Amino acid sequence: MNVGTAGGVGEPTGFATGEDLYRIVCEYAALGHHRSGTDRDTATTEWFAELMSDLGEVTTVPVEFDRYEASSELTVDGHPLEHLPLYYEFIGDVDTSNVAVRRFDPLGGGFPGVADNLIEETRRAGHEALVICTDHPDGELVAINRELAASPSGLPTVLVAGRCHDTLASSAVRLRLRAGLVSGRTANIEVSNNQPGRRLVLTTPLHGWFGAAGERGTGVAVLCHVAERLSDRPLTVVATGGHELGYMGAYAWVDRCTEPPARIAHIGASLAVETAVGGGRQLIDSRIAMTTLGISTAHGVAAALDDAGITLRCDSDTWLGEGEAWSLLGVPVLSTTGAGPDFHTPSDTPERATSPGALATVADAVHRAVAAFCDAATVCS
Repeated sequence: MNVGTAGGVGEPTGFATGEDLYRIVCEYAALGHHRSGTDRDTATTEWFAELMSDLGEVTTVPVEFDRYEASSELTVDGHPLEHLPLYYEFIGDVDTSNVAVRRFDPLGGGFPGVADNLIEETRRAGHEALVICTDHPDGELVAINRELAASPSGLPTVLVAGRCHDTLASSAVRLRLRAGLVSGRTANIEVSNNQPGRRLVLTTPLHGWFGAAGERGTGVAVLCHVAERLSDRPLTVVATGGHELGYMGAYAWVDRCTEPPARIAHIGASLAVETAVGGGRQLIDSRIAMTTLGISTAHGVAAALDDAGITLRCDSDTWLGEGEAWSLLGVPVLSTTGAGPDFHTPSDTPERATSPGALATVADAVHRAVAAFCDAATVCS
């Protein structure tokens, strides 16, 4: 992989340094928002394909879907306010001042139906539109994942930063929104090395609402390191599209899979994200890993992850994140996920999210954990 030439922070071992991994995070975030079906989606998949080109032949598999396309203006006493339409909730054309303003905790935005009850209550109250001011410790706008198969209410709904609530609640608010569905395309990127045998699938999502440096970028960087370290094993890397739209790419890959791999390691959200503590920074404590392995066989996996402060849940039959899609293949699965303080917000930038030291620590731990998982899964099978 095109990630560097040394391991650890400044320690020459032939693998990527923490600085190399941080550079990957910066490059990923610099591509802009990573919403599925956009030109930034295309730029991101092309970038990732080049990043992984040393591993083997790269295959791009299109995933077709109905893309939500909206143009909108939200004004407060005649002045425009930054906002994000809640995707797929409304189709049509509206211009209204009958707008409800509600403060709401979207729970990080990872659950597609989190605001359904609020939206239904607002619709029944007779309002023609809804502005959700998202609760967040820093008053940020928090984007909410969506599912294409969900039944929308038809109520025009937009998200704004929570810090704007008091101003909105005491002002004249007007929403103009035109939205519809157009043919969309994202892609899964797949690359395999030439080692014979049943394969380890090493996977991470590529997409998110904003720059997603911590949410997605740290996972991409760690995956590159793990893939490089395990390239002597039969390995297929799968980077999935459509994460923010119901894990669309992961489910598409699973649906098309005719020969299940030997095992799957999913590197999910916020894996190397830090937060401010006192006068310094430390890795967030919300990161967890789940595995189908039993506790008696997962000691090596748990010990490696513990070195990076990641808790392992064994014998898992419930999943957070894309592990729920990969588990459908019925093979051993190891899946990680987490949510940092800037999760799903415009403030998820490299300098706020992570550091070379954090990336080096997590990448080393995850490499050892995935290697132990492969060996334990082989014994179990």
